[in-house]
Amino acid sequence: MHHQLPPICPSIKVVLFDHDDTLVGSIKAKWAQHKFIARTFYDKKLTDADIRPHWGKPFTVLLKLLYGTDHIDMAMSYNIATRSKFPKVLFKDTIKTLTALHKSGKKLGLVTATTQSSLNYDFQTLKIPKNLFDFIQTEDDTIFHKPDSRVFEPVLKWIAERQIQPHEVLCVGDQLTDMTIAHEVGFKFIGVGTGLTSVEEFEQHQVKGIARVGHLIKMDQKKSPSEATCA
Repeated sequence: MHHQLPPICPSIKVVLFDHDDTLVGSIKAKWAQHKFIARTFYDKKLTDADIRPHWGKPFTVLLKLLYGTDHIDMAMSYNIATRSKFPKVLFKDTIKTLTALHKSGKKLGLVTATTQSSLNYDFQTLKIPKNLFDFIQTEDDTIFHKPDSRVFEPVLKWIAERQIQPHEVLCVGDQLTDMTIAHEVGFKFIGVGTGLTSVEEFEQHQVKGIARVGHLIKMDQKKSPSEATCA
């Protein structure tokens, strides 16, 4: 049985994903959790407007900024203690998309600003098969973070060891900073509209936007596979 190849350029060898709000829905649950923790443990009222500018920053930095604390271990313990009450949601086509790309021969990578322990928790509770990924990078693996394009230094080293060029990497993310830093290092980019940035906003920046990650593997009947996502 032949697997239908996803509509991604044949020249793309690696598909590199952001995690939160790209593969899993985080905003609704996690913003509610941050508001609860701030109110309960820090006597502080957080609003969406307080959280939005910092969303996507490294997890430990986010906690410091939102709660106004330098005691990160304590802030982390509050998050761990309450996270089961505010669960992230696995997007319905995430596993299917990752599996199809994996079976088509693409290498899959994950670069996230969350911690290794938080990512492992997501993999375990949302039943995401870790073995679908050839490369995983968390906040713990680099001193550089978005919007600094040096966050990709471990990825660039990893692809170089495999004789893969930057233009053979497709980055999929939900924020404009994902787009900017991907282009800075020579990666291709597709924006997914399941975070704070809409498909229209991505397209206003002359990059392809898709409504959700599953559209990576849905053939566009009006276009050839290369036209669908190679622009």
